Amino acid sequence: MWNPGTKQIKRLPLPLITSSRDNPIWMVFHGFGFDSFNNDYKLVRIVSFRGNDASPFLRVEVYSLREAVWKEIEERFELALLCGGQDGVVVDGSLNWAAIGLQGFADRKVVISFDMGREVFKTIPLPPVTRYGNVKVVSYMGLLAVAVYPLVFAANGNNMNRFEFWVQSDCEDGMKRWSNMVVVENFSKSLVPVGTWGDRELVFKHVGVRDRENQSSLFLFDPVDHTTKRLPVDFVDICFQGFSYVESLVSCDTTRELPTSDPFDFDPLAMQSMFIAAYRNGKPIPLPTLTADSAGNLSF
Repeated sequence: MWNPGTKQIKRLPLPLITSSRDNPIWMVFHGFGFDSFNNDYKLVRIVSFRGNDASPFLRVEVYSLREAVWKEIEERFELALLCGGQDGVVVDGSLNWAAIGLQGFADRKVVISFDMGREVFKTIPLPPVTRYGNVKVVSYMGLLAVAVYPLVFAANGNNMNRFEFWVQSDCEDGMKRWSNMVVVENFSKSLVPVGTWGDRELVFKHVGVRDRENQSSLFLFDPVDHTTKRLPVDFVDICFQGFSYVESLVSCDTTRELPTSDPFDFDPLAMQSMFIAAYRNGKPIPLPTLTADSAGNLSF
């Protein structure tokens, strides 16, 4: 565990769930966030095994920073397969992953949501359009949102050529419903959403061959006014992944009590960051953190 704000690194104990010859691990998914109900930071590890009948089964364990231990939880979700390559996104005390529905949710994509306080899962159906494209789960203005964008390859030609942005919000009847904020037709397959900036602008990256003179590696897109802004950074021959990051001064040392007030001991409007983890040839590359001041000026 690493806190970029304090530069502290904590080596975690080995997970409880491991691979074996009889039950080899197929895929592993992670999520990390603050549990305000129990005043604790938690790391969630979802392990997918390939069963003898070729259908995967899942086991879940949670690491508590306060207790400094792993524990396996019995809570299960059997109606979905998590989509690879995405970490859990924190929204209102829950961690969320995109998944492919099974059984009653067959032929649909869903969100698997883990309540960090109660340590239970629930399945959230997604709009039907998501079955024809890739799905990126993000947080937008404190709400659960999904960016839907074209598949690079699609079976039977069932592919969308547009970008759509959907946000889930509360309605007057107390139900949560999805609303479509953005539709961009003839959307390029070389543009991939990686997260949100300041919880209100989408961050896109260019993939594949591009015109470096006119195309930045990263840029921002405002879903409200549809404006774009190039970021002053360029990555060449680097695979990278973005994480929403808010600077925190909480110590990784669990021998010290976690604060009982706001866990982020600083003015969140003074610095909102997108931390970028980059790799070249499989090795991590130390990169600066892109930040913005209260006036919205970007810098490293």
